[in-house]
This record gives sequence, structure tokens and C-alpha cells, in this order.
Amino acid sequence: MATKPHAVSVKPRRAGAIRAGAIRLDSLLPEAVAPVLHQRGLASSAILTGWAEIAGPHLAGWTTPLEIRWPRRPEDREAAEKRRAAQPARGKAARSEHAVLVIGVAGAFALEAQMAERAIVEAVNRRLGYAAIGGIEIRQAPHRPAVAPAPPRVLPPETVARVEAGLGDIADDGLRRALARLGAAIERDRG
Repeated sequence: MATKPHAVSVKPRRAGAIRAGAIRLDSLLPEAVAPVLHQRGLASSAILTGWAEIAGPHLAGWTTPLEIRWPRRPEDREAAEKRRAAQPARGKAARSEHAVLVIGVAGAFALEAQMAERAIVEAVNRRLGYAAIGGIEIRQAPHRPAVAPAPPRVLPPETVARVEAGLGDIADDGLRRALARLGAAIERDRG
């Protein structure tokens, strides 16, 4: 009698529960970063992960989304209106009924980011699926250049061939080549 293979359950886990089996890292990240995103007003990581598409590759290199400042709830709005009436308006973002996207910009690119405001707002709203953002607020922030990944190191073909010859009888060609590359990389790193 053949037995059925066990399926890995993807039910939501309760606090403190331990899962058995391998779990994809990308399935754990949303749960891990959710508290930080909510603290910054970001309901999901869609704006952070897609920032290069939203702002464009040139501007995305010098800007970063910091937070979304959501408007007050209706019950808090009346008290806020009274305070606001006593103070001068601080710009159109302060008067908006929509959320305000706060972005950090390297000093030299602030004017360029300001000119691209309408395009950024439209792109963010498109990404979110509704008109959530009414404007942006620009804050000067230090530029942190993106760290480029290190280029992959090339394995010498003769080392791979030598390791592959010493592997013996492995029927699967793909597995034999993968093991040969792994062995050559270990040998290269050991020096």
C-alpha cells in the first residue's frame, strides 16, 4: 500500500508555533517588516520595493520614500480645523484631504523632485490602486548610494572539469555539474 506524501500546510500560525519543513524567505518578510511599515504609514512595501518604477531610475537614485502622513479621522478633523484656523497655512499638503507622501531627497535634486511631484503622485496612486496620495513633502536627506552587488566570480573551467572527473558515477548530468561547480568554488575559496 502506497503512502501519500505529506503536504506542507500554509495555514496562519499562532504566536509561538513552530513550523516544520522549509519555508520561503519571501513569505516571512512581510510579517517581519509590517510593524516598521505601519509605523511609517506604509500599509505595504509596494511603494518601497517599486520606488525605481514610481520615481524613475534617475530620480530614484537620489530620493527615497520616508513615510505617508494620513489625514486625521473625521472626529479629530474638527479640532484640527480650529487649530489650523488660528495658524497660517503651511502649503497645499497641509490642507489636503488626501495623504501626503514624505520623501527624502539629496539637496541638489530637491527642485527636480518638486517638478516631478505630479508624476510621482500619479504613479504612487496607480501602484496603490486608488487616489490615496494628494501631494508630496520634500525633506532634505543625505544621499546613500545603492550598494552594487559584487560581480560573480568566474570559476576556472579546468578546475570545474577536474572536480567533475573526481565525482564518480552520478547519473543526473545537472546534479553532477552543480556539484562540480560547488566543489570548484570551495576549492577556490580555500586558496
